Amino acid sequence: MAEDRVKLTKTTVAKIEPAEGKQLLVWDSELRGFGLRVSPGGAKAFIMQRRVGKNTRRVTIGRAGDMTPEAARKRALTLASQFADGIDPVAERKRQEARSMTLRDAFEDYMRAPKKKGGGRGAPKKARTIRDIEKCMRRFDDWLDKPVTEITGSMVKKRHAEIVETSPAQANLAFRYLRAAFNHVIADADDDRDALLSRNPVDRLNRLNQWAEVKPAKGHIPEGKLADWIEAVQTGLVGLKNENEARDALLFMLLTGARLAEALGNPLDGYQPLAWSDVDLERRIVVFRNTKNRTDHELPLGSELASLLKARKAVSGPDFVFSNPNGALPTDLRSAYHRIEAKTGLYVTAHDLRRTFATVASKLDISAYKLKRLTNHISGGDVTAGYVQVTTEDLRDAMQRIEDYMLSPGRTADVVQLEARR
Repeated sequence: MAEDRVKLTKTTVAKIEPAEGKQLLVWDSELRGFGLRVSPGGAKAFIMQRRVGKNTRRVTIGRAGDMTPEAARKRALTLASQFADGIDPVAERKRQEARSMTLRDAFEDYMRAPKKKGGGRGAPKKARTIRDIEKCMRRFDDWLDKPVTEITGSMVKKRHAEIVETSPAQANLAFRYLRAAFNHVIADADDDRDALLSRNPVDRLNRLNQWAEVKPAKGHIPEGKLADWIEAVQTGLVGLKNENEARDALLFMLLTGARLAEALGNPLDGYQPLAWSDVDLERRIVVFRNTKNRTDHELPLGSELASLLKARKAVSGPDFVFSNPNGALPTDLRSAYHRIEAKTGLYVTAHDLRRTFATVASKLDISAYKLKRLTNHISGGDVTAGYVQVTTEDLRDAMQRIEDYMLSPGRTADVVQLEARR
């Protein structure tokens, strides 16, 4: 603090000049702690500074150009009274601001917060996660502008039950994100006895055991239908837009367990289509970049699949594996799904192909650790998995066995050879 004090009036404030290269503090001679802060650039603001408990707090009252010294002094007197009562105005303001936090604010803070666990912990949330959260927020449109303190367990109980009537899975997903947003508010609160939220209102669903029972999807190609499905893919897409690209992409996903976005990309979620730069046909290896669990996933290729990709390279665009010569990729496989369904009676999605791949691997007694590596699933709490190191070369035999099983001549009257269909 400066040694000299002056009575802060309109005249004295106007006369005070800034100090070169440093902030200047001028204290009032009549009210202790009331002062004027002057920046090196000449900006002036009234302040009030006092000790409260063990802390010294400095509160900005307002800019000198926006209020008179007399008005600032009145505000300073009010703050002095609060300090005398042991009230910390800075902490109180933070509490008031926190109490005005709406559910919309809570969701937006949660979306901006880094990932807290699993692969990529500490990194920003992926575009797909952000889109999922924004979609779930629409379930709470009428709550978004309410303070988080007004969202109660009773409201949670009722809304969850309403959504379950139409979609149990979507109800659970929406409330898992709501719970996460509230948990973020609780985690980000100051450690004091006046916490903004003492309990997450979504915990009511736990106490009532109200979470909906959602059976995991089990869609896959039955063993006896594999040959029929492959035949339909190879012969049933004629005339479809990008038929060759769709055909090869579907067979590729069947024989690798790759996710749809890993093969064809997804601009909304930030995934690039599989690029030729990530396919090594000499070594028969493919690399999926920045996958769902934020890792690069490297797989060996079976011999038939390697032949398929060699043939594809001769007719594709220069950049992406499943593009046509002009660089265009299939944007929607639903028409292909329907064509195949008409021939086989099976409506099989890309993720059903992934489940088919994993199911075949399990039939062949491929170890659980190799299967996790093949499907690029994280190990979760499996400590042993952290010790078992499975290399790409360790998977080559497994990939060939899976391919041989799926393309076995014994599954159809005709020998199924991908290259022969080209």
